[in-house]
Amino acid sequence: MTGSSVVSAPRPTPASHRAPTPVVRFGWNPRSALTLGSAVCVAMLLLNLLVVTSHSDVVPEIVRLLVVIAGLLLVPGLPVVVALRIPGRALSGALTVSVSLATTILAAQFTMVANWWSPLTVQTVLAAGSLAACVVAARTLPTEYTLPRGELQYLRAGGRTRAASLAALAVAVLLFALAASRLDFLSAGHYGIVPLIGPVYWIGLTTLCGALVFTLTRRRIDHIVMAAGSLVLIAYTTMLVSVASGVTSVPTAFVHRGFIDTLVAGEDLPNGIDARFSWAGFFTAGAHLVTVADLPDASALLEWAPLYMNALLAFPLYAIAVAITGRARLAWLAVVLYQLFNWYQQDYFAPQAVAMVFYATMIATLLWQLRRAPLPEIGPGIGRFLISAPRRTPGLVPGFGRMRTLAIGAVLLLLIVADTVTHQITPILAIIALAFFSLFGATRYRTLWLAAGLVFAAWFSYGATDYWIGHLHSIFGDVGQVSNSVNRGVSQRLSGDPTYQQMQYLRIGASGLFALVAFAGWLMSRRRKVWLVAGAACAAPFTLVLLQSYGGEMIIRCFVLASPVLAPFAAIALSRAGRRLRVVYTRRAGARPTRWVPAVASTLALVALGALLTTNRGLNTAFEASTREQVTVTADFVEAMPPGSTVMSWSYAPHSNGVRRSLDPHGPKFMFVDSFPCLNDLAACALDRDPSYLYVTAQGTGMMQLQYGMSPEYLAEQLDRVLASGRYVPMMEGESVTILRRTDTPAVELEHS
Repeated sequence: MTGSSVVSAPRPTPASHRAPTPVVRFGWNPRSALTLGSAVCVAMLLLNLLVVTSHSDVVPEIVRLLVVIAGLLLVPGLPVVVALRIPGRALSGALTVSVSLATTILAAQFTMVANWWSPLTVQTVLAAGSLAACVVAARTLPTEYTLPRGELQYLRAGGRTRAASLAALAVAVLLFALAASRLDFLSAGHYGIVPLIGPVYWIGLTTLCGALVFTLTRRRIDHIVMAAGSLVLIAYTTMLVSVASGVTSVPTAFVHRGFIDTLVAGEDLPNGIDARFSWAGFFTAGAHLVTVADLPDASALLEWAPLYMNALLAFPLYAIAVAITGRARLAWLAVVLYQLFNWYQQDYFAPQAVAMVFYATMIATLLWQLRRAPLPEIGPGIGRFLISAPRRTPGLVPGFGRMRTLAIGAVLLLLIVADTVTHQITPILAIIALAFFSLFGATRYRTLWLAAGLVFAAWFSYGATDYWIGHLHSIFGDVGQVSNSVNRGVSQRLSGDPTYQQMQYLRIGASGLFALVAFAGWLMSRRRKVWLVAGAACAAPFTLVLLQSYGGEMIIRCFVLASPVLAPFAAIALSRAGRRLRVVYTRRAGARPTRWVPAVASTLALVALGALLTTNRGLNTAFEASTREQVTVTADFVEAMPPGSTVMSWSYAPHSNGVRRSLDPHGPKFMFVDSFPCLNDLAACALDRDPSYLYVTAQGTGMMQLQYGMSPEYLAEQLDRVLASGRYVPMMEGESVTILRRTDTPAVELEHS
């Protein structure tokens, strides 16, 4: 993922004088990309034919899923990026993915809103149109391509060193799989999973960090090893509990699966069910994907979502880092640092993860243009800057005319529209960030922030009607209430089990440390062209606390949204600190340190950060981790219970969300612990509400223990009191789920119990 420039050579008329001309440096061959895009389009059309004729079962489910995901990520983005001659593998990759995702999201969203829902038709149009676009884009390219000699040498180079690094990464993967297979995540308590992780995991993490440090400190960065190492690092930082349990570690993903199932079944956006349907772009695209791949539901997408969503985000993240730092080494370090501080768990199967890719791609594109284009200088003085900056306009990026620059602006507007129908807060951040670019005279798209604001206002007034009608008080009541946002985002989370409460300070400290180091790096970068506006992009997310508390999550989301721009500045600060330490060591020791001294120190530092991330990321495992038993038993339970049944769940019940609960008027009705009197006497509350069934999971008891300070003995006593009343008897008692039924309610047969 290195920055590069597009170089086109005129085609000489005599074939005998035709010389090989590199079109794209660093190995990105647009003709090969278009060939790949065409192959994906053909595969999509063939799969559509099989689905229409009810013969899709001749293709394995995993193959169908891979074909559809390839189409979702590559078309029509590939021909668009080739036609625009976007330079660099990172930026071109980010725009390819974002344009493709945005097109599918908008097509799915607006066909459902307009009651034209027909995923197979939309998929056929997208595939056929993209195939034609690939052909047209190919005709605009010279007929012959050769890789630059330096790139060929790079691809062939590495030899034993690259093989040894890749072998070390393979060992780290094997150790990770072994550690996950041994992890008893159901025993997690107020320390999370850290006490349960054996030495195998730490050996694997040390091996991984050593391989990354070795590659980062070489004279020339091996991008193949760094790309592979980044994927392994993502697995280590996000996938341990998921691999151990066999299902996603974030229970809200099951809620999103239920939303998608509801859209597939109803072929319409339901009203009055959940405010998230006001920004249903992610869910309609999921329904589109499930239908065209002929999947039973979206379950296959849940478990590995953090891996592929972080992998997709790595493209714009690297592009942002290159624009800010100007160095590939620091850009890769920024990718590593981002993952090592990414404890927020907002990269699961959710709209936020997709919106993050859109937003980061927009910032990466604008920073690339600013870095490459000539920028009129402004004289010294804050007053002169305040007057002159808003009136200046950067020049054109070399090699890009006005029409291609305008076309890139249209692509950014496409991403803005897709972002607007997908997520609630990220579009507001996009407006603020774009306004900063315009205010500082750092973009040619001076009114793009206004266009983004109009798009958001139009969708908010039309598409989000259900939300704002029911939430007018919270919308306007939270404006300017910074202390309320901070209190709900920080103070109210420091409650419950005393040890768990103390562990929360590790999370706060990690985010604070990351921001502090990044701020130091920003101060060290004052002479860079992108310095001021990139700093504004770091600060922009934190202005959102002035608008909403976002259910107590706004502080967390601020750090989530700022991290892609904070990471490059943190990399600059650490690089400067490393150089300073070497100078100090040389002065005191009278000689330069050997290569192994800083390598070992850096490896240990990465391992320490990895341990901190593992602790923070796994802290909520006791009430977040799911089991296959919970997933399958709950599905059977919801499907089989009699019409009109009522269920009381101690804590939340994400696995039960689905079509029957949403669309069936006679479907089960769930009630929850929704008041402090009920929380203080669970047994009396259950007996008073008299539900048909009492549903208790390991997640629910874990949440009550850690977030409300209840002891396991107290919870066991409450269940015993319910049974002692004689009104309930056990229907299912598993390792992670217990279901009691009222004695006058028929027992239901659970296939997977």
